[in-house]
Amino acid sequence: MRKLSRILLPIIVLAACIAFAFFLIKTAPSPQRKPSKPVVPIVDVLEVKSSDYQVVVTSTGTIKPHIQSDLVSEAAGSVVYVSPHFTNGGFIEQGEVLVRLDQAEYRYAVANTRAALSGVKARLLELDTTADNLKKSLAIEAQQLALAEREFTRHSKLRKHGTVSQSARDQSEREFLLRKSSSQGLKNSLGLIPAQRQILQAELQLKQAQLASAQLDLDRTQIKAPYTGRVLEQRVDLGQSVSKGSVLAAIYAVDYVEVRLPINDREASFLTLPEGQKGESQLEVILSVSIAGSDYQWRGRIMRTEGMIDVRTRQLFLIAQVDHPYTHASDGNPPLMVGQFVEAKIPGRLLQDVIVLPRKVIRAADEVLVITPDNRIERRNLEVAWRDQASVVVRAGLRAGDRVSLTQLPYAPQGSRVRISGAADRPSKAVNRDSKPAGAQ
Repeated sequence: MRKLSRILLPIIVLAACIAFAFFLIKTAPSPQRKPSKPVVPIVDVLEVKSSDYQVVVTSTGTIKPHIQSDLVSEAAGSVVYVSPHFTNGGFIEQGEVLVRLDQAEYRYAVANTRAALSGVKARLLELDTTADNLKKSLAIEAQQLALAEREFTRHSKLRKHGTVSQSARDQSEREFLLRKSSSQGLKNSLGLIPAQRQILQAELQLKQAQLASAQLDLDRTQIKAPYTGRVLEQRVDLGQSVSKGSVLAAIYAVDYVEVRLPINDREASFLTLPEGQKGESQLEVILSVSIAGSDYQWRGRIMRTEGMIDVRTRQLFLIAQVDHPYTHASDGNPPLMVGQFVEAKIPGRLLQDVIVLPRKVIRAADEVLVITPDNRIERRNLEVAWRDQASVVVRAGLRAGDRVSLTQLPYAPQGSRVRISGAADRPSKAVNRDSKPAGAQ
C-alpha cells in the first residue's frame, strides 16, 4: 500500500500542475496591439540657383617635338671634330658646326677643278686674241685684194690695146686670185670663232659646275645644325669613319612643342575649333603636371585638329602648341620635357542661365529627388547640358529655389514625407556656383 502511494503521488501532483497551467492559459487576457509609427527619413537638401557656367573640356596627352629628324652625313670621311654640345641632351643653335670630317681629299678636288677652270678661261682669252688678230689680218688682206683686183683690171684693159704682154696679165690675175683665196680663208677662220667660243663657254660652265660641286662636297664635311634644337641621341664620335648617308644623331626643335589631345564628339561641340580658320588660334589650353608633389602649369594654344576622326575610338585629336618650353624660369615652371605626360584643360562655351548640381545627387536616368515645400518627395527627370567628374549642368527640369535632396534614398516613393536635417522645413544653404569643374568625363 505504501509502495502504491509512492507511485501515484507524483502522478497526481504532475496532473494537478498541468491542469492549473491550462487554466491559467485559458483565463489570461488577450494582448492589445498598438499601430506602428511610420519612419520619416531625414535628408540634407540644397537650394539651387541659376547662373552662368564655363565649360572646361579636359584631356590628356604626351609632349612631342613639332620637328624631329635624323642628322645625316652627305659626305664620307673620318670625324676630326665634334662640338661640345653634340651630346645626348645637348642644346644646339641653328648653323652651329656639330661634326667636321677630314677635308684634305675634298680640298684637293676643289684645287684641281679650280685649275682646270683657269685653263678654260685662258683658252677663251686666247680665242678672243685670235679673233682680234684675224679681224686685223682680214682688213689688211681686204686692202691687198682691192689692189690686186685693180691691177688685174688695168692689165686686162692694156692687154686689149696690146701695150702689156699676156704673161703680165696672167701674173696679175694669179695675184688677184691668191689674195682672194687668202681673204676667204681669213673669213672662214673668223667664222669658226663663235662655234669655238661656244664650245669653250660650255666647257667653262661645266668646270664651274664641277667647282661648285667640289666646293659643296667640301662644305658638307661640316655638318651644321639645321635649326635650334636639342640632341636626342648621339650616334657618332671623334675618330669614327662615316660614309655618305650615315645617321650621325637624332635631333628635335625646341622653339615650341606639341601635344596631341583626344576629345569626343560631345566635347567638341562645346569648343570653337580652329579648323578652317586663318591666323593665330584664340582657343587656349592649360597644361598641368605634378612633379615631386608640386603642380605646374603651362599655357598654350590649340593650333589645329587632325584631318580625320580615329575610326577605332571615334575621337577627334586636337594639336596644342606651347612656345619656348625650355625658357619658363621666369614664371617658376621647370622645362616642359619631351615625352612628359600632361593633363589639359580647354575652356569651352559659356552656358547661360543653367543650374549646377553635385554629381552625387544624380540618380539613374538623370533623375533627382526634389523636396517640395510641404517636405514631400518629387522625382524629376533632368535635361543635362554638360557633365564632368564633379558637377552636372542642368538645362531643364529644375527651377531656381528648388530644394534637391543630397541624401541617397534607395527607396523613395513619389509623395512620401521626409524631414529636413537640422530644422524642419528649413532649406539648407545654396550651392556655390563659383566653383570650377574638375574636368570632363
